[in-house]
Amino acid sequence: MMDRFMGFLEKYLMPFSAKLSGNKYLRAVSGGFIAIMTANIVGSMFTLIGNLPIPAYTAWLQKTGLSAILGIPSAVTVNMISLYAAFFIAYQLGREFNSDGAGAGLVSLVSFLVVTGTGTYFAAAAEGAAAVSALPTEFLAAKGLFTAMIVALITGRLYVWILAKGWTIKLPDSVPPNVSNSFKALIPGFIIITLWLIVAALMKNTSYGGLHQAVFGIIQSNLMRFMGNNLGAWAFFNFMTGLLWFFGLHGGNIVGSITNPIYTPLGLENLAIYTADPTAKMPYIITGTFAKTFTFGGVASMMGLAILMVLFSKSEQMKTLGRLALPTTIFFINEPLLFGIPTVLNPLFLLPMLFLTMFQGVLTYFVMYIGLIPIPHCIQLPWTTPGIIHGFLQGGPVLALWEFLMILLSMVLWYPFFKITDNKKFAEEQGLETE
Repeated sequence: MMDRFMGFLEKYLMPFSAKLSGNKYLRAVSGGFIAIMTANIVGSMFTLIGNLPIPAYTAWLQKTGLSAILGIPSAVTVNMISLYAAFFIAYQLGREFNSDGAGAGLVSLVSFLVVTGTGTYFAAAAEGAAAVSALPTEFLAAKGLFTAMIVALITGRLYVWILAKGWTIKLPDSVPPNVSNSFKALIPGFIIITLWLIVAALMKNTSYGGLHQAVFGIIQSNLMRFMGNNLGAWAFFNFMTGLLWFFGLHGGNIVGSITNPIYTPLGLENLAIYTADPTAKMPYIITGTFAKTFTFGGVASMMGLAILMVLFSKSEQMKTLGRLALPTTIFFINEPLLFGIPTVLNPLFLLPMLFLTMFQGVLTYFVMYIGLIPIPHCIQLPWTTPGIIHGFLQGGPVLALWEFLMILLSMVLWYPFFKITDNKKFAEEQGLETE
């Protein structure tokens, strides 16, 4: 039965996953999000510094005016994520097609600003205040992220296509490359920006009033509403991540290329609310941060397995491998276990790979839903931030305690599978010694 199941998965899942992981557009979106991660983390860290749960400290920041200063990095990073995404997704797509990534990124950024447009605002909240024209910043943050992705992917592909057609200004070889590259981008840039200008003009005459409003109203808000607190959708994607890893494919990258565009804006919505009011309840439980509150040591929470191997292995092979792997699993790197035991393509480990973190996730969702533990406010931390420390920074001591309990629970859930493997390897070692 197991052989038939494995054969079915290898026949149908592997080719589909290979196509998905090799898709240039998904790779561009994934690469774009990775490229802007540094800005998000830096901005989030300053938000954390300005909102530590110490009343005397935050009161002092307000009194001295430092609170407003510490808010600046977040305002120009997290609150402008769509601006950066518009550049880097197009840049990555250009690179995927072995073309001019920088030119594609620049044209995409300008195109995004074109469809964003400007609005009329007042310089001060007073009667007779002078009107000023400015960009509507609400669509530079998470609310404009889907529009940024659409603009970047279309712009990047058009840019590559126009270059391939040779519709460029060609200068003599004696002209410096930086100058000739700038002129090479002129015709593609003019064509693409003109097209987006036409789109912006047409959208102004619709009931939505703009491309941002249409995309957010039709696509982004519905997807966020569907996936934001949808435990079934999360469980499906979690299952697929584990299944892909079981076959040795990077499930996080493959599934993340689909889920990151949804879960990232949800997390940023939580962060925006936390920045405005650190005491407010977060609206979204399931975000990109959710899984980090119960998954430790990479896929299937293998830090628990590594601890068991160090503490309870009778097999020297398992104990040695555990000692090597435990330090890396603390920082969410578990390849030594995936390929060292191995758990990849090992039928014994199929169940924990598919269902261990799903069980922990369902449990975590319900205790957050009933308010027993806080919902993470989604400060953007490095993905290698160890458990417990992660929980303290995302929700204080209660969430840190929950992460500690989840590590213990993962050890309990891993124990039967660990014990079977350890006994088998120990018997093999004893047999070798007696020969």
